[in-house]
Amino acid sequence: MIFGYTWRAMTPALWALRAVNLLLVLAAAFLGARGKAVSVAVPALAAAAAVAVSAAAVFSGKVRDAKARRLALAAFCGADILLVMWVAQWTQQWAGVVDLGVLAPAVVLALEFGAAAGALAAVVPAAFTAFLLATLGPGPGENPELLWTLGVRGLLFALAPAAAGLALAPARARSAAVARGTLARLRAAQIGEYLSYALFQLRDYAITITSVAEAIALAPKDDPRQAERVERLRKAAGELGIKLSRVLGDQSALTTARPPAATALDLAALVSDCIDECREAFAPDGVQVSVLVQSAPPPVHSERRSIELALLAVLQNSFEACASRGGGAVTVLLRREGANAEIEVSDDGGGVSETDKATLFEPFVSARRGSHGLGLGLSMSRRFLERIGGGLRIKSKGGYTAALLVVPLERELPKIRLEDSTWAGRRAEQRS
Repeated sequence: MIFGYTWRAMTPALWALRAVNLLLVLAAAFLGARGKAVSVAVPALAAAAAVAVSAAAVFSGKVRDAKARRLALAAFCGADILLVMWVAQWTQQWAGVVDLGVLAPAVVLALEFGAAAGALAAVVPAAFTAFLLATLGPGPGENPELLWTLGVRGLLFALAPAAAGLALAPARARSAAVARGTLARLRAAQIGEYLSYALFQLRDYAITITSVAEAIALAPKDDPRQAERVERLRKAAGELGIKLSRVLGDQSALTTARPPAATALDLAALVSDCIDECREAFAPDGVQVSVLVQSAPPPVHSERRSIELALLAVLQNSFEACASRGGGAVTVLLRREGANAEIEVSDDGGGVSETDKATLFEPFVSARRGSHGLGLGLSMSRRFLERIGGGLRIKSKGGYTAALLVVPLERELPKIRLEDSTWAGRRAEQRS
């Protein structure tokens, strides 16, 4: 974590750091080679080619897999180190400022792969330089200070990346803990909401079966055994309803006898808190986040938990979509629209394919291939908002995606869509 954000490889900022480092190496080599019959034109062309190749990988957005990005980072940093060593040998400046250029890629490797990897990446070039000095120059016996100088030099080369890697470890652990906590809270809430929905559906059907069975039991029977069979059906269905009621308790989002108390919420403050939490949990390095308030809504009298969970899930989708492409922009727009407050979260993370649009709100279906999510984020977020009378809509076109969270200023009755209503509810709607 650097300045509060978890380190991510292959970002434009990292590419710029490496490019500037190579530029400084070439400048040092040019200054050190003045008065010598040595040209740095060839090393400059090689450095330009290396920078161009890495830029193509960073800015194209094609290297999206986390493992592939780490391998590419290791390859590019290794190439930088070899290039610096070659420039030092080309200009015969083995112990000058030129070979100090290996420290920047070594520090990057330490941040990504740990202190030991960074220290090793810096010590190997230092050891090679020491070998050249000891072989081509006066030996340690003729120059006793050489051995001491080489040892101190190698130690200094190892300390810088090792210190960077060790400094990152506690921050990385803290960031991982925050991410686990946020994900656990989201997943627990989403699974709980889904189970509540499923159990409510089952309980409703059990009640329906019971009522139908009782109606059959009261009808005339030609077969004396029919009444016995129907009675057994009625008892079994009744027992099923009782068991489901015990399991469900008062947790149903639609039938709870003790709804969460509505409190006055500062929606702008809630949006800011959710963005801060997602920044820590989902590490959007290279992702620019901006918040715009078009028309500040008054305090919202509703349930904070439902709004917060829905917003966290939507922000998670936007951050991860942008991060998978190596960077992007997320914009959160807050405005008042009549009796509602609206939070619009948009990103340029690649959009949603036409195939995935039809299943965006299907439980256990994720539009992000290879995602470790449960596929409950959008479907349960919509239910969280519908519980307080709001809603969630998604639009995606041309690589851009916008999620609109509608929050009533005053909590309203839950909204039940026809496809989610129970068998009895659909019959009632059809009759009306």
